[in-house]
Amino acid sequence: MSDKGRAAELLPRDALSAGLDPLDAGSLVEVANEVNLLITATWTVAARTGSFEPSVREILQEAGVSTKAFYRHFRSKDDLLLVALDTASLQLADYVEGKMAVVDAPEPRIRVWIEGFVRQAIVPSAARRTLPWTLGMGQLAHTYPDQFDHSKAVVIAPLEREITRAVAHGTAASANPARDARIIFGYTMDAIRRHLIRGTEPDQSDIEQLVDFTYRALGISATA
Repeated sequence: MSDKGRAAELLPRDALSAGLDPLDAGSLVEVANEVNLLITATWTVAARTGSFEPSVREILQEAGVSTKAFYRHFRSKDDLLLVALDTASLQLADYVEGKMAVVDAPEPRIRVWIEGFVRQAIVPSAARRTLPWTLGMGQLAHTYPDQFDHSKAVVIAPLEREITRAVAHGTAASANPARDARIIFGYTMDAIRRHLIRGTEPDQSDIEQLVDFTYRALGISATA
C-alpha cells in the first residue's frame, strides 16, 4: 500500500466531523503522521493510567504535539477516541486476516479468527493497550452507537464472511450469519475482558472452549 493509502487509513472517516480543515491540513501524509502521534499517545496514556478517559493535556504531553495542532485535527477528545478505536479495529482485522489467509477452508478459518482475537489478551503489549478500551466500551457505544458499531463491524466482518462460506459449503448451519457472528464476537469479547480485568492469560483450554461453543452453535463438526 502507498504512503498515501496508509495515511488515509489513519484519518477520520468523516474528516470534517472530526474538525480536519482540508484547506489548512497540508499533505495527507504529514497530517496522518501527526494524527498517528496523537493516537499512539492516547493508547500509551490509557494503558499507563488504566483509564479510558486520558486527559487531552496528558495526550499532548505524551505526543509532543501542541494544543493548536490537536484542534486542527479533532474537535474534541471523543473524536480522537473514535479514530483511535477505528485504527485499533483495522489493525486487529488486518492481523486476523493475515492469519486466516494461510488456511483455505472456512471452518478452520473460524477457529483462526477466534485464536487471533483472543491473542489480544495473551500478548502483554497488546493487553495493556486493550484493557482501557475494553473497560470503556460501554460508555463509547452509548454515546456514539453508529461509530462504535462501524468499528466493531470491521473486526466481525472476516468471521461473518467465513460463516457464510461454511453455510454455502453445507458444513455449517446459520439462518443469519451476520447475527451469529455478532453473538460469537460478544462471547469471545467477554472471555477476553474477563482475563484483562483479572490480569490473567487464557490458555489453550480457554480457546478450545470458545471454538467448541462456536462450532456447536453453527453445527460444525468438531473434526473440521
